[in-house]
Amino acid sequence: MNQKNRFYLVLGLLSVMSLAFSFSANTVKKISMIMVARSNKNGKTATIKSEIAYQVAGGKMVSHFTQPNNQYIINNAKGEVSIYAPAKNTVIQQVNYIFSTETTQFYYFLNNQKSDLGLRNMGFTNKATKFAKNLMISTWIAPAKLSKSIRSVELVHNGGNPIYTKYIDGEGKVMKKVYYYNFQKVGDIEFPLAVTQIDFFTAKDSVITKTSYAEVKINEAINNELLNFTIPLNAKALK
Repeated sequence: MNQKNRFYLVLGLLSVMSLAFSFSANTVKKISMIMVARSNKNGKTATIKSEIAYQVAGGKMVSHFTQPNNQYIINNAKGEVSIYAPAKNTVIQQVNYIFSTETTQFYYFLNNQKSDLGLRNMGFTNKATKFAKNLMISTWIAPAKLSKSIRSVELVHNGGNPIYTKYIDGEGKVMKKVYYYNFQKVGDIEFPLAVTQIDFFTAKDSVITKTSYAEVKINEAINNELLNFTIPLNAKALK
């Protein structure tokens, strides 16, 4: 696997992992959960399973994937990411802010920024907001640096919870839709135990990914063994 493919592999896995955290940094110091993500394309289904542990201080996240492959991913707020394969005792390491836990949606939930899911911090501006029954629908315009790949985002809230986002690409076509549902109380914040994401590549080509979370634990109850996992010093570094 060349360096470019590894880059996109890491990015894809982190995208899946980032879909559903929604906690208050005031009450939740550490969190762990089981994640199952199933993607369907052209009638074929691929499944990803992992256990994830996250620590608010420093933004450290450790994910142990058991399907489709046994591997660990460790990343933090600085964008330092390591992918470790126990079977071959190999590790891939990169530093890029795109891998930072601060750029993921769950970071904004954690820091109680559910109102815009971090769009404002990414340079988006709120163009319009309207109300339909108990829903608040806001439209966000992308900054110039992103305008070639994304034009705008529609964000829908039901009460204080975001339940839907729609992303429009630079050509004005829908590129992605995300649905958040099955909210559960953890600490003093509600978060979605289920997320459905639809990625549109063409009008007839899309991938549907349904992600569910279970066995949510916080603070003293979490799996500290996973959070404290370290890569063996003799692991072979791949470039």
